[in-house]
Amino acid sequence: MNESVEQKALEHFSNGYVCSEAVLKTIAEKHGIDSPLIPAIASGFGSGLSRSDGGLCGAYSGGVMALSLLQGRTNASDPKDPLYHNVQLFKEHFEKAFGSCECAKLLGFSLSSPDAGEKFKEGNCKTCKCDLYVVYAVTEVEHMLTCKEKEPL
Repeated sequence: MNESVEQKALEHFSNGYVCSEAVLKTIAEKHGIDSPLIPAIASGFGSGLSRSDGGLCGAYSGGVMALSLLQGRTNASDPKDPLYHNVQLFKEHFEKAFGSCECAKLLGFSLSSPDAGEKFKEGNCKTCKCDLYVVYAVTEVEHMLTCKEKEPL
């Protein structure tokens, strides 16, 4: 039985990969990309940009990295508008679904606060919130890649 991207992302996330790593790793694997740089390149983006105040959601950041991996430029002369279009769409869709792309706004508290770990556990945030963001990110990115939505705004 083929595992869905949603199942694979949750498996990676539950096995210790941070949100950004789980999203990027899942999409890369789905498209046959295997590199020791993945998930490493996504590590600092987890937990709201390494628990930074105002940091973007790691699942969202992982989605942007996945789009960039598969639609990004390999030469400076290549057009960037198709990728920029999909990143803009992804941001718009993520914000419409959840109200923000900022980790602290999504969780209701900043991961940089001294009691963040306690709040995260008490609120069951990983299961009740972060799993949703990870699943949404891989689903939306995979849809965008499959539909080839590349027309610039």
